[in-house]
Amino acid sequence: MRPIARFALLVLTAVIVQTTGQGPSPGAAFQDAARLQKPLQHEVAVTLKLIQVFVTDKNGKPVLDLTKDDFILYDDGKPQKLTEFEKHFLSLPATRAEERIVPTPVPPSPRLLNRKFFLFFDFAYNNYFGIKKMGEAGLHFLDTQIRPSDEIGIVSISGLRLLQINLNLTADHKKARDLVAKIGLSDSSQRFEDAEDEYKRKLAAGNPADARPEAKMTLPAPDIPEYDAKEMWKLSAMTYVDCLTALAWALRSIQGQKNLVLFSEGIPYRVVYPLYPTPLTWKYENMLKEMQTSNVAISSLYTGGITLGDTQTGAWTLSKTSDNTGGQYWGNMYNYEPFAAKVNSMTGSYYVLGYPVSEKWDGKFHVLKVEVKRPGYMVRAQSGYLNPKLFKDYTDLEKLINLVDVALAERPISQTPVRFEMAALPRSTETSNNLLLAAAIPLEKLRDMAGKKVEVVSLAFNTADEIAQMKRTEETPAHQAGGRVHFLSILSVPPGSYRCRIVVRDLETGRAAVAGASVMVPGTIATGIRLLPPLLLRPERGALYFKAHGPGAGSDKKAAPAGLKSFLAFDPSQYVPYPERILYRGSEFWAVVRCVIPENSAPNLRLTAFLFDMLTGKKIPMPLTVLEEKSDKTSRTLFVRLAVPDVEPDDYTLFLVAEDEASGARSEIACDFAIEDVALKGGLGR
Repeated sequence: MRPIARFALLVLTAVIVQTTGQGPSPGAAFQDAARLQKPLQHEVAVTLKLIQVFVTDKNGKPVLDLTKDDFILYDDGKPQKLTEFEKHFLSLPATRAEERIVPTPVPPSPRLLNRKFFLFFDFAYNNYFGIKKMGEAGLHFLDTQIRPSDEIGIVSISGLRLLQINLNLTADHKKARDLVAKIGLSDSSQRFEDAEDEYKRKLAAGNPADARPEAKMTLPAPDIPEYDAKEMWKLSAMTYVDCLTALAWALRSIQGQKNLVLFSEGIPYRVVYPLYPTPLTWKYENMLKEMQTSNVAISSLYTGGITLGDTQTGAWTLSKTSDNTGGQYWGNMYNYEPFAAKVNSMTGSYYVLGYPVSEKWDGKFHVLKVEVKRPGYMVRAQSGYLNPKLFKDYTDLEKLINLVDVALAERPISQTPVRFEMAALPRSTETSNNLLLAAAIPLEKLRDMAGKKVEVVSLAFNTADEIAQMKRTEETPAHQAGGRVHFLSILSVPPGSYRCRIVVRDLETGRAAVAGASVMVPGTIATGIRLLPPLLLRPERGALYFKAHGPGAGSDKKAAPAGLKSFLAFDPSQYVPYPERILYRGSEFWAVVRCVIPENSAPNLRLTAFLFDMLTGKKIPMPLTVLEEKSDKTSRTLFVRLAVPDVEPDDYTLFLVAEDEASGARSEIACDFAIEDVALKGGLGR
């Protein structure tokens, strides 16, 4: 995947999608209601298009007395009948009482479109005092200019971490303020100069390939045999612009005006606009067009001090950016209060126009134009919008964006996917083939895909929601009324925390089924022992499997489950994964249990199990029989059978305990289960 595509995926996931577990904001809720009720159907459907419009007089003051009949809206040159109309006016200070703008009363139902602000903190092009001042300015903006109905998002960019979405759009202003209050801490800043220093140090150590990861954003990147400050500035600037372009792509799917409040020293103007155009010049111009198309107004506070227009600084670049996107520019970071007031005033008074459209699945771009019948007024609105299109006509990038959307989002934009259960387990502390994903998918949940070509994708997302590894295969689900289809995937990831997903997606319609689980992959150990979470199994002969994503670091090999018998330490033709969190009293189940040991050591392991009753605090022994044991230089793998005691149905914690009888080393792992009353034939089989 091209790096810029990866950043578009990251931004889309973090900004548009509610991944934090919060409910949707009022604006997002209305947007969902206005979209197609069945977005994956291919027939023409009617939806409501909402347009945010700002109207000012010749002095730049907002016009407040317009009605629906005062507007003319053209869609591809054709006038539209407006069916929705709403005014939004905030309270502004005035020198005379009669000039005061009365705020719009909060309506009993959600507004069509609320104000949306993204505070964008730039650590890449900034200085120590600028970083401190942008934190102060951000807090001032939140404390003095924000209305209760406004939605706030926090974005940052740094030299090595690149683009980060620190906070989704939310109406929780306290959460936003608490985050902005941390701006300026030592662990939150990383300038491009710091990246260049890192490059210079590693270059001296003979390892330049690892020293400039940011250069991977721009392809092809030149091979720099020695440190060249001028060349590094260009590469850093191109990476920076690529990130902003990806952000513009992601913001396109959010309805209405987006206001990006940028705190930055800016890329030096002569780097972007030298005496003759360069690839960076075209990239920057394209980024501005993408922001305009996405209806993003960038208001910039120059954090380089006070400038009188020196073209060696980034002040001119920021000024051009704000002017081109319809935002405000302010060149004095020491007096930021007027800047905050200007942004508030510019965005605080607007109209919302709505009209029905017949959405055709053709991906066509529609040009919008809004006029006011009264003369002498300035009108600002988005320049157009894109029709949806059939999933099979998506570009590779659009399919990847859709994949991340359905994989990570609590409420995906495109659809409501079918959900099923999975398990994500660390296999070892090695650097390859160390993560196992397993699922048992009820075929009933794939009934819409039966007989059609589907892709089965396994993904691991790191803590920044970047794809650490992804594997894919294609299948045709069987026409069966019941039963399950099982799936296994072996991934290779560095030690750390991951959100794992298995996605089954129809290649024609895009309809998807998704499972999710979180996992911690541990690093190596020098002493002691460490139990890893068990893979629970139930007996089933001749089970139906999708092709497994077999072992192989960085590869996309396809393997039959039967061929993984030795690697998995169980026979997939006799047992299948059991990812559910329900056990049945009086039943039996099987498990693969792995214990990490110091390299080439030979501990004498003893494995036991018990249930912990969370209500009474009692430990209840659980019979455990080791059926098979295997060893390698860093682990012991045990295939075991366990019997569920005849206990009262309730919630319990299952503890597995490993002890080295020689050294006394001990490790335990805990898993929460609900124990129910009915045990069916075949252990956990259902």
